[in-house]
Amino acid sequence: MNLRLITIFVFASEKAKIEQILKDHSINELWHDSIGDKKVITRALVPAQSSEKILDSLEENFGGKEGFRVIILPVEGSVPRLEEKDSNEKVSRISREELYTGITKNVEFNWVYVALVIFSVLVASAGVIYENVPMIVGSMVIAPFLGPSVAFSFATILGDLRLLAKSLFILFVGVLIALAFSSLMGTVFPFEISSEIKMRTDVHLFDVIVSLVSGSVGVLSYTTATLTSLAGVMVAVALLPPLVVTGLLIGIGEFSLATGAFFLFLVNLIGINLAGVITFLFQKIHPRTFMEKEKARLITLLAIILLLTILAFTIIVVFI
Repeated sequence: MNLRLITIFVFASEKAKIEQILKDHSINELWHDSIGDKKVITRALVPAQSSEKILDSLEENFGGKEGFRVIILPVEGSVPRLEEKDSNEKVSRISREELYTGITKNVEFNWVYVALVIFSVLVASAGVIYENVPMIVGSMVIAPFLGPSVAFSFATILGDLRLLAKSLFILFVGVLIALAFSSLMGTVFPFEISSEIKMRTDVHLFDVIVSLVSGSVGVLSYTTATLTSLAGVMVAVALLPPLVVTGLLIGIGEFSLATGAFFLFLVNLIGINLAGVITFLFQKIHPRTFMEKEKARLITLLAIILLLTILAFTIIVVFI
């Protein structure tokens, strides 16, 4: 059973109200601890799928009040074992707040991100030049583009323009770094065009399907708290190799083939983000307040229209 330990800090006068709010939701156990005469700590053990509605109720009743704070912790185990309770909640994901924390911490532009992009490009370049599949897979495991790609879709669903701009900036800079270093590799180390390079210079229908699946897998890895290297590989397999091939071909002056590889990268990038937005929508992730929801709906609609337009235009250009 997937559980969360919710710790609530409030003034003692709010204890009864806290209990009433929690009784309206599915909880397994409840404890109270006093901090002096004025404050109380309430701990509730709840199913993960119930945590978002509990957090929304707490925010609605206590948000902005002095001394109010909620901390959420995943429960790895319990002794004695807890029996699973029937819950009316149909949500099979972690809470919006947990998602926000988990996603935003992987969207930072720092030397680690730059290093991961460079390392993945170096390994991928060697892999496609020498047709070494294990090397190519190894570069995908590094997966520097998973965080900003998922963050873009998440920010779109929430209407969070600040996170949206940040994720786009980090992704854009990462792409520029990858192109620059792969072009340098192509210039410094002349090579023959291998089959691994040729196969990434054309766009096929199956590539679009892979990009959509990759985007959905990337989002699900976050929303179900099962983040593994597999999700990163799925995203990287669609983005990193065609991007590296684009740079390598630019480095040796094969601009026509480089254009084909870049179109493949662009189709995959759009497909991943489109699938990410749709997957978040399917899991009913949205802001808490009415005004925020309306803003998020507009931004989401505009983003889907823009992504579909770019994807359709790119496919038309490629196949016509």
